[in-house]
Amino acid sequence: MQEASFLSQTLSVLSLLVFSGFSYILSKKINFPYTVLLVIVGILLIPVSNLPFFAFLDDFVLTPDVLFYIFLPILLFESAYNIKYKQLISNWKSISILSVVGLLISSFVIAFLLFWIFPILGLEIPFLACLLFGSLISATDPVAVLSIFKKLGAPRRLTIIFEGESLFNDGTAVALFTVILGIIISGGSFDSTTFASGVWKFASMVFGGMIFGFLTGFIFSQVIGKVTNNEEVEIVLTMLLAHFTFILSELITHFFHFLPISGVISTVVASLVIGNYGRYKITPKVEAHMQKFWEFFAFISNSLIFILLGLWMSKINLNFSDFVLPITVVIIVVMIARAISVYLPIFSLNKSGLEERIPASWMHLLSWGSLRGALALIMVLLIPDDLSIVGWSLPYSIKDFLLLITISCICFTLFVKAVTTPFVMKFFGVDKLNKLEKFEYEEGKILASLKILQKLNSSYDKGYLTFVEYDELKDRYSARLHESTKEMKSLLKEDSTHEDLVKKVISLHSLGIEKQYLKELFYYNEIDERSFKYILRRIEKQIERLEQGKEQLRKISGAKLDYDIFTRFLVKSYLKKSNYVDCYIRNRSRVIITRKVIKELKNLKEIDFGFNNKYFDEIIELYTTFNKNAENKKTEIFKTHRATINALESRLVNKSLLKLEEKIVDDLYSKEMITPKLYLKFIEEIENEMYADVKTII
Repeated sequence: MQEASFLSQTLSVLSLLVFSGFSYILSKKINFPYTVLLVIVGILLIPVSNLPFFAFLDDFVLTPDVLFYIFLPILLFESAYNIKYKQLISNWKSISILSVVGLLISSFVIAFLLFWIFPILGLEIPFLACLLFGSLISATDPVAVLSIFKKLGAPRRLTIIFEGESLFNDGTAVALFTVILGIIISGGSFDSTTFASGVWKFASMVFGGMIFGFLTGFIFSQVIGKVTNNEEVEIVLTMLLAHFTFILSELITHFFHFLPISGVISTVVASLVIGNYGRYKITPKVEAHMQKFWEFFAFISNSLIFILLGLWMSKINLNFSDFVLPITVVIIVVMIARAISVYLPIFSLNKSGLEERIPASWMHLLSWGSLRGALALIMVLLIPDDLSIVGWSLPYSIKDFLLLITISCICFTLFVKAVTTPFVMKFFGVDKLNKLEKFEYEEGKILASLKILQKLNSSYDKGYLTFVEYDELKDRYSARLHESTKEMKSLLKEDSTHEDLVKKVISLHSLGIEKQYLKELFYYNEIDERSFKYILRRIEKQIERLEQGKEQLRKISGAKLDYDIFTRFLVKSYLKKSNYVDCYIRNRSRVIITRKVIKELKNLKEIDFGFNNKYFDEIIELYTTFNKNAENKKTEIFKTHRATINALESRLVNKSLLKLEEKIVDDLYSKEMITPKLYLKFIEEIENEMYADVKTII
């Protein structure tokens, strides 16, 4: 019997994943939000699951514990891992005010309004029940909206604020929800003593979670750094980090009641640490697999949660049609509370001038695009079935009622808000390209057209195309090239500051080339982690300066780069511990990447972009200076430490040869000239030598 139950549950989850897979394909074809379509599919499966042959579809049930302890850490880690802490720091005031102050405002506005309105509708709902609902429904889920943002090209800063708010407001919401649920379970009333105790627990969960998350993230980063070039172990360690941090936080809270810690906040912070500090301790080749691994698990988690959300509609003990008016009122109240929790704090922040102003159009989008999803559902399912509150006299349980209005709110945000968000973005012009993006768009079209024309000439010369086909395609892409060049000239003519714009684009392109080749050097272990991070920070700071409208610095120094406190500490610490080998490796890397920039800029200079080539000459001259300075420093170190540097150069050159050897082996394997067994043997030998520390000579 047990075996049959297990088989039916397995068949259920596999079938749901099949439906999810087809839903994903369909969502791409009809350009419809995936998570919204999953809920619709789940609802459509309700009558199907009632048929005897398909009854197994109902056998797989996501329990609150599985959702909370298995799926939630996965979703939190995947979201936080890819956020750059510098972007969070740049917008920490707006993110903090929305995720903490905004959430508290939203929770209490919902509680007070519903406590006042429900009796008018004939529903006597205690205040603590209203506050419990307010805390759980104020948690936002950006999955659907962020995919829309990515598709329509929302401003980067808006996306960071949206995602940062969602991550930290999840932690705040769970902390507040836990405190209120604890008060209800203990039978307490909402008086001054309860309020003081609640404030302490809330503060402990938030700040304790941040400290604990930072510690676990740092420890796991160090451990990962010790197991380099072990793909499976490194990926497993990140999985352990997410769940270990979350579960251990909950255990500390359970056994040490005086010091509660939020599992959500600690997991988010730990994931941020591993995604920023620990990312470059992960073997470079493993990092790409790591990304795919977490994207896959987050996809599976979201797919099962949202398709089961639709199926859960049939399991609610209350009839939706009996609560149309209360549900409508709740949805309106939640929307009002969200608007107040966005406009009030952001307006105050804009007025204070403490952070770059947030436009009104962004505020409208933050208010409208606040979807509810997985976390709200998880929290409402965590409510005990037999929960009771003094003053609750309705014939159904608190959990059933809150589940009904929670799912209704989630469905409204998915079916209405998620679907209409693209139109809201277009209405407020949030999706429009700025001057820089328009310029880069036309530049990209020119480059693409030229590459295609070169490929056409090559294909025709080799006899792959007839003259008629070649002539037709050549005319088409030549016309596209002409049109893009004409549009580029028109853009420059319209813009009185076009000189600054052209310089900015070329400078950003140059820094992008630097970054690309620096990462390649790190990938093949020609530069150590600390030196890599040092140069990368300088490149990223230069990019940040350009995006803020400042000029690219001609001579870079730590003071001029104006690092944040944390980065300044790391830079000073690195320079203090650096020796002549570190200095040589840094300058060698600079020589290589600046040489690559000069070469690519000279190639681009030959292309007619519709503007004067003197702008290329200025940047080429700048990078020639950078290259000479780095070469001179490298030469000075070589003269002083000739024997050591000769040995170092020999190892570094060997790594370049290993890079070539790896490409040859990959080519041989793809042509089946060597067996899988030999391929693995070759790769193991290459990687063991490639990832050996070049600095062991001193």
